Amino acid sequence: MNVKSTTIGSFLPFKIIIACSLCLVLGPAMAQVKFSAQASTNDMGKSDYVEIQFVIENAKDIGDVKTPDFPDFTIVQGPNQSTGMSIVNGAMSQYRGINFVLQPRKAGTLTIKPATATIDGQLMHTSPIQIMVHNQPGQNSNSPALNPLPDPTWPKAQPPVDMDEVIRPGENVDEKIRKNFFVKVDVSKTDCYVGEPIVATYKLYARLRSDSRVTRHPSLNGFGVYDMIDPADDRVSVEKVNGKNFSVHIIRKTQLIPLQAGDITLDPVELDNNIYFFKTDAAAVKSPGQGLGGLLDRLFDPEPSGTPVTQHVVLDSKPVTIHVRPLPDAGKPADFSGAVGKYTIMASVDSKEVDTGDAALLSVVVKGSGNLPVVNAPQVNWPVNMESYDVSSKENIDKTKAPLSGSKTFTYSFICSQPGKYIIPAISMNYFDPVTRAYRNIETDPLNVQVNHAIKKRPAKPVAAPVETVSRDWSKYAWWGFAFLLLAAAGLFIIRQSKKDAVLRAEKEKQAAELERQKQAPPVIHPLQESRELMASGDFSRFYSSVNRAIWKSVSDKLQLPASELNKLNIASGLRTKGWSDEEIIRLKNVLNECEMKLYTPEFSTSDMVRIMDAAEEIIKKLSA
Repeated sequence: MNVKSTTIGSFLPFKIIIACSLCLVLGPAMAQVKFSAQASTNDMGKSDYVEIQFVIENAKDIGDVKTPDFPDFTIVQGPNQSTGMSIVNGAMSQYRGINFVLQPRKAGTLTIKPATATIDGQLMHTSPIQIMVHNQPGQNSNSPALNPLPDPTWPKAQPPVDMDEVIRPGENVDEKIRKNFFVKVDVSKTDCYVGEPIVATYKLYARLRSDSRVTRHPSLNGFGVYDMIDPADDRVSVEKVNGKNFSVHIIRKTQLIPLQAGDITLDPVELDNNIYFFKTDAAAVKSPGQGLGGLLDRLFDPEPSGTPVTQHVVLDSKPVTIHVRPLPDAGKPADFSGAVGKYTIMASVDSKEVDTGDAALLSVVVKGSGNLPVVNAPQVNWPVNMESYDVSSKENIDKTKAPLSGSKTFTYSFICSQPGKYIIPAISMNYFDPVTRAYRNIETDPLNVQVNHAIKKRPAKPVAAPVETVSRDWSKYAWWGFAFLLLAAAGLFIIRQSKKDAVLRAEKEKQAAELERQKQAPPVIHPLQESRELMASGDFSRFYSSVNRAIWKSVSDKLQLPASELNKLNIASGLRTKGWSDEEIIRLKNVLNECEMKLYTPEFSTSDMVRIMDAAEEIIKKLSA
């Protein structure tokens, strides 16, 4: 099994992620520094969305940005970064924005409080914004200008995981690995009864990039084992440990049913790992802060860089001991068969009226949760003259739920040798409930069965065989033989001709079906078809968004990367393995960055669109090769 521990970055929908360089030269020295708050609307319905943007203009140094809380709103998206510039009468101004998409929680006059930031050494704040919210939809409810919901075809955002892959001067690599890369096993409980299911989950926690593989699987002796997920399915989630988000890979998640009392140890899992770092000097790395300010710093910072370093390490989890208690003797029924959990029982017959000697079926269904797979067929007290000769069982159990839940159906075949009215007594079953720590008894309702006399069939009267005459006329047999030969020859000719006709008919039908398939087959749509149409119609904003989406999707299809690993660092590495040169990778990044920057640039030109379209065509062509 291969476990990749590449962490999930701060991945946001492409329409609002801006990864362009912020090392642009600022406008004229006399350009005024501004810090303002803007709302896409000031009058809206309760079910509508509003976009709030905090904009910093013409700043050289930005620090300690604090956006307000939004107690009267639900954050649909954000915080997201935007950058851009505008030229008016020859004067250039640049801005950096922090965007949120909000939905009001109530009607009334709601206030967006000011944001604060230290800009060029001075503490500045925005003005508050008042928004009138009505119970009815507002005028912007159908406006195409505001589209806050993410594209469903694009990977959904995950909570950000702070990668700690940079080795700074003086740092201890082993200590960094210990804090940011470890394996552990979580169990739902360490104290249980025999037969009481528990859940054991083996996890890899990572804030470092790595290639990992399991070299020793845990021994689960003493348990019945039922996997809850496919062990080959590398499931990734995000969990907070000591205030930091970790990418969590589930190595194995299973339900364990203890088979005997005593202390049973879950052996550790062992992983062999290659962990990848960047080694750099102190001046090249900026330590990100925590909270929203730290997130904003990471949005503005470039990707990590430095000298690649690979560290090999073998990790294992700590063994976990499960204390398994024996089931109590007090109150234990004499016929107790080991069922633990919580169950119900019901019974039915396939027909309430049968004939003597005919087989009938009795079905007993046990439903509930617990150690259902080991539940045995209940004992049936059959009436006199009624006999069972076969019992089968069928399970319908959801092993993804804890404890195991579902049903188990037992089918008894039975016959009755004498007619009459019979009553199958109530069928009982007992189980131990670990919640109440007591034994319970459940039973079905009695079942009535009417057995009738079988109707006897009279044997058929034998027919006497005709008496053969001694003398035979052999001439008629000769004529019959000649006629048979003629019929056989004609039959062979017809069969051969039919086969030829069938082959010709099948060939014609195949050709006709192929022509029909070609007519009905949907045309192959080029990834940039939508972008071409938007460029022709002059829809500048949607054009750049469409090109961006087409390139990201083509890269994802080319590299077969899951959403959790779809970032520019992994893309660069993957394309290099596909034979791409550094120049080609840089060209792809530049096109993506320019598309993202153009989304927030008020000035557009046809020549830029043509240039970006030509570059995107070359990139898509190479990705499709």
